[in-house]
Formats: sequence, structure tokens, C-alpha cells
Amino acid sequence: MQKYTHANSANEGTFTPFLITDKEVVLTSVIAMHVSPGNRIILQMEVGWEKPMNWDMGEIEIVLRKDAPDGPVIYWTLESCFVSAHTIVEQIEIGENPVHVYYLSVLSSEHRAIIVGPYLLKCTVME
Repeated sequence: MQKYTHANSANEGTFTPFLITDKEVVLTSVIAMHVSPGNRIILQMEVGWEKPMNWDMGEIEIVLRKDAPDGPVIYWTLESCFVSAHTIVEQIEIGENPVHVYYLSVLSSEHRAIIVGPYLLKCTVME
């Protein structure tokens, strides 16, 4: 049974696309509330991005952190594309505390990614 849902997102066209560098950038965050020990926290991440014109291939790291923007990494992936990509992934956590905060971040070590949207981080707390 679903106890709580929280999502933050930005749709394509609602912001100016921006280049991702080797410095980790937080795109958005969500709060999981009303968590009891053992509850499942389903985290859905979505990032729309493309490669810069000066590269043959784009590359981006997508990072999900817990408790703080520089907190422990609970999910990491390295994605690549030839033109553009729409990455959608899901991570499941088991709740420990009444409140958890999650941060969706991105970085690209050689500046090979532009965030164009949409991007989304959604958490659903299940009993």
C-alpha cells in the first residue's frame, strides 16, 4: 500500500539547456516522509540529455545520493549516446528513519553532456 509520494521535475523547454562539467551538479531532490523501518522507498529517476556538437559521442554520470548533496552514493551509472538520450532508471531502498532526502546529480568528466530535459526524481513510500 502506498503511504507517500513526492516528485520534483523540469520539463524540456522550461529551462535553458546547460553543459555538464566534471563538477557534480544537483538537478533536484525529494523527501521521503512517513517512513517506517522496513518500508520500501521506490526512487524513479529520469534525465533527458544530449551530446555537445564538438564530440562524436556524449557521456554522463548519473548519481543518486542520500541524506545530503554530498552524502553516500546509493546509485550510479555511466551512460553514453551518439546524439541524445533519455535515461530512465529505478532504485529501491529500504526505509530506516522517518524522513529520508535523496539528491539526483549529474557530471561529465570531459564536458560531454548537455541537460535538455526532462529531468525527474520521484519517491514513493510503500508499506
